[in-house]
Amino acid sequence: MKVYDADSHVWEGEHTFSDRYWDPRFKGRRPIVVESDPMGNLSFIIDGRAFPRPNGPFNAAGGNPVSKNGVPSPFFKQLVASSVKKGFVDTLESAEFHTAKARLDQMDREDVLVEVNYPSMLLTWPLTYDSDLACAIASAYNSWMADVSGQAPGRLKWVSVIEPSNVSWSCKEIERCKELGAIAVMILGTVGDTQWDHPSLEPIFTTAAACDLPIAVHIGYSSPALGSLYTHHFNASTIPFSFSLLLGFHSIMCSGLLDRYPNLRVGFLESGSRWVDFLAKRIGENSGLVESRTSGNLRSRSAPVDEASIGGSGLFRPGGYNAELLPEEYIKRGQVFVNCEIDENQLPFIIKEYGEDFLIFASDIPHGHRLVDPVGKLTARTDITEVAKRKIAIDNVARFYGLPVPVLEPAATAAG
Repeated sequence: MKVYDADSHVWEGEHTFSDRYWDPRFKGRRPIVVESDPMGNLSFIIDGRAFPRPNGPFNAAGGNPVSKNGVPSPFFKQLVASSVKKGFVDTLESAEFHTAKARLDQMDREDVLVEVNYPSMLLTWPLTYDSDLACAIASAYNSWMADVSGQAPGRLKWVSVIEPSNVSWSCKEIERCKELGAIAVMILGTVGDTQWDHPSLEPIFTTAAACDLPIAVHIGYSSPALGSLYTHHFNASTIPFSFSLLLGFHSIMCSGLLDRYPNLRVGFLESGSRWVDFLAKRIGENSGLVESRTSGNLRSRSAPVDEASIGGSGLFRPGGYNAELLPEEYIKRGQVFVNCEIDENQLPFIIKEYGEDFLIFASDIPHGHRLVDPVGKLTARTDITEVAKRKIAIDNVARFYGLPVPVLEPAATAAG
């Protein structure tokens, strides 16, 4: 099976911020690549600060540049050596997205027909506290992705990045990227310590919906409050990096955004699907909707509340949950998609509870921790149906991103 890959990555580097893409107004402030340890490993210097931050509060482990002046870093050489042992063939040209051909060769080796690419360094926010410079970084990245992806637009797809501290600029950038060929808008789970249901951020959802671009919520380092709890990259990558996505799910599901924009699709990427059942049901239990554990005597969220009838505490007063439906209903009506891991043993249960139309496949190429031969592992599973496999690997990915769903060949249809 040749799959549609919902979430692959590129490594940003000197080429990303070259004169071809960089705003000349910020010529003296572009991110530069420097050696950052005695072994010759590399970091970016962004507005006078080193990135990533490997230690201390709100540290970020990942997004390092992997070459300088065309020479791969020791980290990347180690990654390649490890990949070879696992059975991968990773090249600098593919990882850094030098040409479409380099990435297409890797896709062919790993049974990927269509690939949707995401950033690496831009999985941390903020990269700089200067909003104008942050916009220049995002703009250069988007122009670079459009340029290289345009060499093979049928197979290479990309998502735009924005700078949410500047909402008006972000809305214009979404529109520009739509024209350049972007098929989604990437956000992280929070905007610093602000949730996505803050009214000031809603124009981003309005613009994405108007452009018919789905919102792709990716795991990342985005909450300083959460990140300040951990000072080692192991803990940071385990909790803040992943759990920020759950914060995004909570704020979007509870806010009524999916009611106001019923055609907007939202995806949650790279944290597996095991959390969905816990969080969707936890939200539902506390929603105050009829038949939830906190519904009390309320018949609707908009009905006047007799405080005396519920003990006078106001504990179950309507307003905390502002959506019309429960999370599982948004999932089942086709607005919410989640990237599952192919080796999750809970997949049959998740499918039984929420259906087989919201789970999407992702490879995580070229990151070294990715699963070996995920397509083969999916094909070999005997606990989910062939129809479900096809939907996860192709159809659901296409529907989330608004791509045509390929028609099965007659023989494949009969086999399914």
